[in-house]
Amino acid sequence: MTQGADGTPRALVASALLAVQIFFGFHYIGAKIILAYMPPLAWASIRILGAVAVIVPLVILTGKTWPRSLADHGRLALYALFGVVINQTCFVEGLSRTVPSHSSLINTMIPVATLAFALLFRRERATSAKMLGIALALAGVLFLFAHSGRAFEGTVLTGDILTLVNALSFSFFLVISKPILARYSSSVVTAMLLLYGSIMITAAGAWDLFHTDFTAVPPKAWGWGVFVILFPTVSAYGLNSWALKRVDSSLVALFIYVQPVIGSGLSVLLLGEHLTTGFFIAAALVFAGVFIALRSRPAPRPAVATVEP
Repeated sequence: MTQGADGTPRALVASALLAVQIFFGFHYIGAKIILAYMPPLAWASIRILGAVAVIVPLVILTGKTWPRSLADHGRLALYALFGVVINQTCFVEGLSRTVPSHSSLINTMIPVATLAFALLFRRERATSAKMLGIALALAGVLFLFAHSGRAFEGTVLTGDILTLVNALSFSFFLVISKPILARYSSSVVTAMLLLYGSIMITAAGAWDLFHTDFTAVPPKAWGWGVFVILFPTVSAYGLNSWALKRVDSSLVALFIYVQPVIGSGLSVLLLGEHLTTGFFIAAALVFAGVFIALRSRPAPRPAVATVEP
């Protein structure tokens, strides 16, 4: 098959999906550089506020229906807690302590963790292939944790654990938010989630925001900040949504393999990170687990690409 559902060349869709993962791969490097000059919660607040400033006006211009019931607004606020606040807080706090290769590999777990939550809530039927995929991916992450404790300082293991919480929070969000996505446009849901998330994450990061000397942040870090907001956040959401309308979500999910390759490679080239044998063993286990899990079912569609990772 060389064309998508609407006749769009499949190669063009694949290029868009590849671009999304390249953006995410660069995000680990950009965020790591930014976090050298400002506290994690300050940067998380700036990123989400920047995304809100770009995405919300664009969605308003589309004229799509926005939620009106208080119940739906309450649900969206709850979903934002897991899909934006906990997700982003643990991501930046984790990345500030660990290395980009570990962070990008752990986030490859998201499709498998989403499957695990779907099984837990009995929204899918357990099979031997699904359970094997989950077990292999989990074994890979646990091996990475053990390796972190032996080969690195203690902060790296703490960062890895926080990154796993980030991935689990986003996976949990994908499962619980599915019903509301059936009733509203994904772009509207994204805008509302970011809006509610920005309120909560800015409140959490208020102390860091007020006590950070932003004049001491160099232009290089601000440049990376603009890049992260415009590309791994806003553009990634747009390209992912565009691709999901044209190909199966299982194909979209397979591109997640690219993310740790880009993130780790760039970390070696730009930050001087040294990839260890333990990392490659963990990556092999995680990749095998994700592959088996994805082969056993159609992968869930990402609800909000703007906050993962």
